[in-house]
Amino acid sequence: MGTSTANVVEILALLILLQSVSSFCNGDNFNGSCIKTEREALVKFKSSLVDNSNSLPSWVGDDCCRWDGVTCDDITGHVVNLVLSWTSIRGNISLHLGNLSNLQYLDLSLNPSLAIHSLHFPSSLKYLNLTYVLLDKCENWLQSINMLPSLLELQLRYCELSIIGDVSHVNFTSLEVLDLESNNFHSTIPSWLYNITKLQNLVLQDNAFRGSLSTDISNLNSLASLDADFNSLEGNIPNTLNRLCNLIELHLGYNKFSGEISGTFGNSSGCIKNSLETLILLNNSFSGSIPDNLGQFKRLKELSFSENSFWGSIPVSIGQLYNLEILDFSKNSLHGKVSELHLLNLRSLFELSMDGNSLVFDIDPEWIPPFQLSWIHLSSCEVGPFPQWLRTQKSIRFLDMSNASISDNIPDWFENISSNIVSLDLSYNQLFGTLPTFRKLNTTYANEYRIILLKSNQFDGFLTRSQFDATILDISNNLLHGQIPQNISDMMPSLRHLSLSNNYLNGTVPATLCRIESLQILDLSNNQLSGRIPSCWGNLTSLTVIDFSSNMLSGDVPMSLGSQESLVSLHLQNNTLQGKIPMSLRNLESLETLDLSMNSFDGFIPSWIGESLSSLKVLSVHSNKFEGEIPLQLCYLASLRILNLANNVMTGTIPNCFGNFTAIAMHEQKGQWDYYANADPIFGFARASYGENVQVYVKGMELEYSITLRFLYSIDLSGNNFVGEIPQELMNLSGLQNLNLSTNKLDGHIPWNIGKLSSLESLDLSENELSGSIPFSISDLNFLSHLNLSFNHLSGRIPTGNQLQTLDDKSIYIGNDGLCGPPLNNCSNDADELPKGHEKGSTTRKDDSEMVWFYGGMGMGFAAGFVGVCSILYFNDSWRCAWFGLVDRVYNKLWVTIAIKANQVKRKFLRNKLEGNA
Repeated sequence: MGTSTANVVEILALLILLQSVSSFCNGDNFNGSCIKTEREALVKFKSSLVDNSNSLPSWVGDDCCRWDGVTCDDITGHVVNLVLSWTSIRGNISLHLGNLSNLQYLDLSLNPSLAIHSLHFPSSLKYLNLTYVLLDKCENWLQSINMLPSLLELQLRYCELSIIGDVSHVNFTSLEVLDLESNNFHSTIPSWLYNITKLQNLVLQDNAFRGSLSTDISNLNSLASLDADFNSLEGNIPNTLNRLCNLIELHLGYNKFSGEISGTFGNSSGCIKNSLETLILLNNSFSGSIPDNLGQFKRLKELSFSENSFWGSIPVSIGQLYNLEILDFSKNSLHGKVSELHLLNLRSLFELSMDGNSLVFDIDPEWIPPFQLSWIHLSSCEVGPFPQWLRTQKSIRFLDMSNASISDNIPDWFENISSNIVSLDLSYNQLFGTLPTFRKLNTTYANEYRIILLKSNQFDGFLTRSQFDATILDISNNLLHGQIPQNISDMMPSLRHLSLSNNYLNGTVPATLCRIESLQILDLSNNQLSGRIPSCWGNLTSLTVIDFSSNMLSGDVPMSLGSQESLVSLHLQNNTLQGKIPMSLRNLESLETLDLSMNSFDGFIPSWIGESLSSLKVLSVHSNKFEGEIPLQLCYLASLRILNLANNVMTGTIPNCFGNFTAIAMHEQKGQWDYYANADPIFGFARASYGENVQVYVKGMELEYSITLRFLYSIDLSGNNFVGEIPQELMNLSGLQNLNLSTNKLDGHIPWNIGKLSSLESLDLSENELSGSIPFSISDLNFLSHLNLSFNHLSGRIPTGNQLQTLDDKSIYIGNDGLCGPPLNNCSNDADELPKGHEKGSTTRKDDSEMVWFYGGMGMGFAAGFVGVCSILYFNDSWRCAWFGLVDRVYNKLWVTIAIKANQVKRKFLRNKLEGNA
């Protein structure tokens, strides 16, 4: 019996082999190397490509089975695989590979210069990957795919598809993997998708899908992974989702889902709890409490509910998820206590993120956790004393307990766990005592960064007693004193960002800082440093920020500062620096902020500031001893947003070309202080952590702008000796928010169309010699909240209406004796209703000009006539005699007439007097 069965098997195998050979050798299709028609199809495909002579160079000869990317069946010779990914083929083609009738595997991915406008595949295809191939004009893609009943995997990522399409009947029901990531569908999820019942992996990420997730999702009962991150899906998650008994990964982050999740994940009867390992719901609008029975999801490895609106306490059952590796509940509205019971059995946990909640950690100091954490994020929680359970965590790499209400010193054992820490943030607490010491970073990576942020605490003591080995070190706003270590370059040779601002450090700026060639940001502001600025900055080619403001530095600005071609921000304000601005600073072509205010600089403001520093956005030199006129070259600074020349001894007029400040006129914000486009991520982090700030006198007080600096547009020329009129061109700066021209010698009228400064919030023209009336258009300044026109020579009725109704302080107009109307005394009946010279459609400057020409012309005409008459009389004797004779006759007649009239009046007066006495 056994022998008979073996014979039958051998006979069947022989028949199959003979059939295959027959098929292989049949007719003209067999040429001894590969199927002729298939070779022709491949040649035709190659010829459709751009620069086809250089594309696919191995595609020559008769044997197509030897061509790169082509795989043939060993028995039949048919092409079964075509893999051309990363081959740089390009062109705009019609892909017709129907003649490759046995093709099973086609991969043209990662050829972004290849565009396909129509598709036709053999029905034998099982795997198709067109990732990063442009299909934006291929409207029939779905119909082409629907003709592939054997298709198992379809990859269409980054194809710029915009039409999802529809089919009445789905034929590719064998599909197991569908990846449509990062296209442009902007539609609802199509209903046909829920009919592919054998689907195991579905990727819909980043497609702008909108609408809700259908309850028909339960039809996909083979689904193991669903990724719909980064869309605009909304509504509730359907409860039918919990019927997907094979679902392992669920990604629904970065959508607009809302409502509670207890119906889906709080239902004990759902089978999803037995399979789910990854649950990502971050960055949605979910609310309600976290389901109590999440502890039943025993297979969970990653759980992320961050950036939602969950409220209430964290269920203790979370502590039973012994497979959990990542737990992220950050940035919600959770409250209540977190004890060791919440973490009791999380033996696999390596990331714990609870930051951005109102949680209170109440953990027994003697408790020993069952896990070793690498990531700990507890920012804005109430941690209390420095957590003792951290002493057992030897693998910490990222520790963030900023703003965590920690009032304690850092324990000595912290040094023992510091060797693996690459990022530490303990800022905004009440930590006191000496600074911690860090062991040398234990890392296998050559360029590993270490970030240490300890700002805004109460650390005291000396820097010389601490070791950091940091790339970014921020200890600003503490109580540190003593000197900056002279060997700082040896302590931190890889330092990129050093911020020691707002402490009590004294001594000089160490010249050894110039040896740290990696240094990008140096902030030593608001200390008690003295002496000269070192002149050694020539080697620091990466330096982008220098902030030495608010110290006691003296002497000249060193020429070597001009060698920092990457410098973006230079703050030297509020010191005792003197001399002239060094010409070497003209090399700082990337400079955006230059603040030299509150020093003793003298001389003229250099014209090269406008010629060379074209990127400048902030120029502040107020409170110095600068003299001379404003250089017209400043008008070249099209990006300028803040100009402060106040409190110097400058003279001359305000340039008309100030109207050329494009950024102010256009109210530009795009790209302002955009320091984050640098490819180096550590640079972006460092730049973001430095707070650019500028002092501006606005609304009658001195304010410091930092976070909101990018939204400020200001011109301050106050406290100088500028003369002349306010330029009409300034009225073109529609984005201007603060204009201060006070305490100068400006004359003329306030521009009639000052209402064009539509964004103006603060206007100070006080203590000048302005005359005329207040323009009626000033009432159009709807955002005006501070106004000072005092101590000028203004007259007429004060305009009313709109925002001016709220500015009712008499001090605004004091020192202008000719003004009347609220809030001053009422005007007389003959006062003009509209300020004279500012009627609608007229301009003060035009009227004044016409009057000047009129009177000037009349005077010149009179003078010319007078000289002409006198010349004639001088040269013609007969005319002269006749003229003076006429004058004598007229004079005599007038004299007689006046004398007679005088005697008549006198006699009448005497007669009346006598009659009165009688």
